[in-house]
Amino acid sequence: MTSSGSVRLVVSVQEHGFEEKPWEGHLATGLLTKPGVVLVPAATDGVAEATEGIDLLVLPLPLDEGRRVERLVARRVTFFRLPGRRGDRFALIRMANDSRHEPNVGEFTEAQLDEALERHEGDLWAALEDLGVIEPGSRDAVTPELLRQVPEVEAAQRRPEFEQPEDGIVPGGPCDLLPTCRKGTA
Repeated sequence: MTSSGSVRLVVSVQEHGFEEKPWEGHLATGLLTKPGVVLVPAATDGVAEATEGIDLLVLPLPLDEGRRVERLVARRVTFFRLPGRRGDRFALIRMANDSRHEPNVGEFTEAQLDEALERHEGDLWAALEDLGVIEPGSRDAVTPELLRQVPEVEAAQRRPEFEQPEDGIVPGGPCDLLPTCRKGTA
């Protein structure tokens, strides 16, 4: 029942300033529900206390398969509690920019969610997993070991690919390559 995307995707909610040591800045694990929104099913106190800013590491798993790790910025964090239920508070984080990744949280109805939350005593992670709308194990997917790989992956992603055509000559001239160049005299 998970969404059509085959990429397993999780988000590390990070205290700003831990670019070189993301394992030290990890506050909570989240899920990309829309290109610009992250759901944090169990929002820790650390998320609320990150007054210097929050970075969101969007992590396509496994990291070594050529898909890009994204480091995005949180614009707004809103905390919620489930009405009349036990369970952790959760948060919705709106990002300053959208992720290029497709959200991979499947769809469900309010009634389905209410029943799953009842079965799991307000545990939103367990309810979403029970509904089959997130990959099993997503809650525990962000580990210090995983985050230790991120700086190297990000550094590799920043390296451009260089290419040079065999003879380096543009058959029709540079105007064929420049999108702002119109051929002709007028």
